[in-house]
Amino acid sequence: KGEKVVEMNQSVINVVVSGDVLKEIKYPESWATLKDEQEPNIGNDFVDKIMRPMMLFRGGELPTSLMTPGGVYPVAMSQFAKRAIAASVPHWLPNNCTQCNYCALVCPHAVIRPFVATEQELSSAPKTFETRKAKGDYAGLNYRIQIAPMDCTGCEVCVHTCPDNALEMVDIQVALNDGAAANWEFAINLPERGFMTDRNSVKGSQFQRPLLEFSGACEGCGETPYVKLLTQLFGERMIIANATGCTSIWGGTAGFTPYAKNSKGQGPAWGNSLFEDNAEYGYGMAVATTQRREKLAALVQSAIDQKAGDATLQKLLQSWLRDRNNGDRAGKYLDQLLESIEAQRHFHPLLAQIADQKDILPNISQWIIGGDGWANDIGYGGLDHVLASGQN
Repeated sequence: KGEKVVEMNQSVINVVVSGDVLKEIKYPESWATLKDEQEPNIGNDFVDKIMRPMMLFRGGELPTSLMTPGGVYPVAMSQFAKRAIAASVPHWLPNNCTQCNYCALVCPHAVIRPFVATEQELSSAPKTFETRKAKGDYAGLNYRIQIAPMDCTGCEVCVHTCPDNALEMVDIQVALNDGAAANWEFAINLPERGFMTDRNSVKGSQFQRPLLEFSGACEGCGETPYVKLLTQLFGERMIIANATGCTSIWGGTAGFTPYAKNSKGQGPAWGNSLFEDNAEYGYGMAVATTQRREKLAALVQSAIDQKAGDATLQKLLQSWLRDRNNGDRAGKYLDQLLESIEAQRHFHPLLAQIADQKDILPNISQWIIGGDGWANDIGYGGLDHVLASGQN
């Protein structure tokens, strides 16, 4: 079988070089010195002065004076790339749609999303921003599936996944002429309403803002839909231990960060390890967090016993002690707890100690992410060790 494949490949080469398949195409000499079209500045210094030159492979020309000391890059920068690499993009057929949100779930790049809007908000929408009456928890609002045409890779996964034939591929220029870019800009600036539904379902999860978006992963990537979903379920309290590989290329591209943050500034904390030890890397994080939170719980119990703080804070501390391992339940009053502790930290030394450890008041959701080269090959021993440990 192997020899036959080799012979087939060789025969193709022979046909090409011996016949008239190869044709010389002459092009103007001026093409060699053509300059890239200058994109208009958007008013974001990082995007205008650092990110765009890097995207044009001119990072080596950037002076160090432009860089933040320490080499820190801001997050959520991939939203400004607007690579426009798709020849065709999905188009929504609202009369066929049953509002299942499967298309958004499977999208590798978070470029197709459901949106809901009030009648008042729609009064300022572009003319082609067509909607249908929303169902379920969003009854009384208006529903739309919107595509980001300049960020789409044209993989067609959403079209083939849709059970209702509610999506079709159209030429990118047709979509742009129909107002797709303006529709996206309008939709993405609508108020976030994920809190109105249970996010622990396929449909509900897709009303949550993805905190992994517009990455440089290949079109149709099989990894990013899973990680994107994790950020929709746990992103505001999530820590990722990442194995070197594809997940570090699309996840940690310099100047092109696809991991994002929510309106409160919360998002995944991401760290990259070596190829071979990611299981141990993430396991160490999880064990350390568990130990720190056990000590924090002891401090909270002492604060309750000593009645540190006012009655409101005492009630919040009691609730946290009960719910501390339930991220969603504790998350409902976590902001109020943080505000109360900060306001009263000077009234009792225990409150000051608790305030100093506020980063672990949320129930940290620890994840270890990597590809098959790590999990099945060089790192499988560590993976077995972590799974056998019973650590959450």
